[in-house]
Amino acid sequence: MEMNGKETMDKNDKSTMEVKVQENMEKTEEASNIDKPQVHYRGWKAMPFIIGNETFEKLGAIGTLSNLLIYLTTVFNMKSITAANMINIFNGTTNFGTLVGAFLCDTYFGRYKTLGFATCASFMV
Repeated sequence: MEMNGKETMDKNDKSTMEVKVQENMEKTEEASNIDKPQVHYRGWKAMPFIIGNETFEKLGAIGTLSNLLIYLTTVFNMKSITAANMINIFNGTTNFGTLVGAFLCDTYFGRYKTLGFATCASFMV
């Protein structure tokens, strides 16, 4: 009879220890969740503005390129090949400007200041 009492006490002790271990594990998981930094996804708030700005800038540049060819051949009396080379150089320079803007954005100014400055510069040209 004493054996049965000990066995039941051992089982009760084991079950209470298992419960305590389970509680300690839950507390440890909660503490580890508190220590982890929470990620806040903000989305791309400026993306519609960037896409709109680039769309209108490219439309303006393409429209200017066709008019520039006629201007260079009639007013400046350039050959068509020389005028086409000048337009290609102009087009390459404007496409290279995005790399310069990306460098300035990442190293000095930040995306919003760089975008605002580029927008103002685009309107002034």
